[in-house]
Amino acid sequence: MNKEFRDLITLNKEEADVILVGVPFDKNASVGKGASFAPKVLRELSYELPALDRSGNDLRSLKVFDNGDITTEDFDEMKLEFSNRLFANKGFHLIFGGDHSIAIASCRAFYDYAISLNKIPVIIHIDAHPDICDEYDGSKFSHACPIFRSLEYGFKDENVVLVGVRGFEAQEIETFKKKPDLKVFKAKDVDNEGIDSVISYITNKYNSDKYLVYISYDIDANDPSYAPGTGTPEAFGLTSKETMKLITSLVGNLNVDALDIVEVAPPLDVNNITSWLAVKTLYEVFNELIIKK
Repeated sequence: MNKEFRDLITLNKEEADVILVGVPFDKNASVGKGASFAPKVLRELSYELPALDRSGNDLRSLKVFDNGDITTEDFDEMKLEFSNRLFANKGFHLIFGGDHSIAIASCRAFYDYAISLNKIPVIIHIDAHPDICDEYDGSKFSHACPIFRSLEYGFKDENVVLVGVRGFEAQEIETFKKKPDLKVFKAKDVDNEGIDSVISYITNKYNSDKYLVYISYDIDANDPSYAPGTGTPEAFGLTSKETMKLITSLVGNLNVDALDIVEVAPPLDVNNITSWLAVKTLYEVFNELIIKK
């Protein structure tokens, strides 16, 4: 038995509730590197964590199948790997990144998957940064570009929501002006309106079976005091309880099919604080999935 997800891991893909792939890739990170180590560290820590959520709810009825790592650096091949190794399998689809550029490939695979099911694909992008640059540092595949690439691929402006942003490039502000249907909840908006208001907006808008939702969770959405181990820490962020409540509420109330956790950078961390936050949040998600079974 693999030493991960103690009491939750299964070697039988057919009985799995959750399908996992890792993407140990951080070559498109622009500041601090280290996210390539996250899939390994998150798996290792998950074995140390009892299969219980923070309220003591037993999670052992949920089973996780680990479908290994995607190691290609070619984004067309990466998209194909996501399609074949993740979305071709039934269950909740979970991704351990990697820098946020991997979402260029995973969101494209998700888009095709949603369309094949006659669903409208939705992205909820939880991040300190909009990641809506057309090009950054001379690359269209930077971790600053996944939302721009997703809109370019076919996602509709009105079906992409950004939450927690507080670090912008000038070109992103110009893009927002050109795309008024793109909903942006800045970190300051969360401060002023509260996370419950954000949750209400998103759940009211997408609470229909016609939508299929992908949550892209950049750990730097959290204030660096909660998540120091990330390549581009940004001050004045969300609390760990706010991000956890946001993600679990969306999973519990919407047709959420996929979740990525990106930009966790263990070499930049302190006592694995950031990695533990990712795993503990994930176990709260698992409880929501059990409730929905």
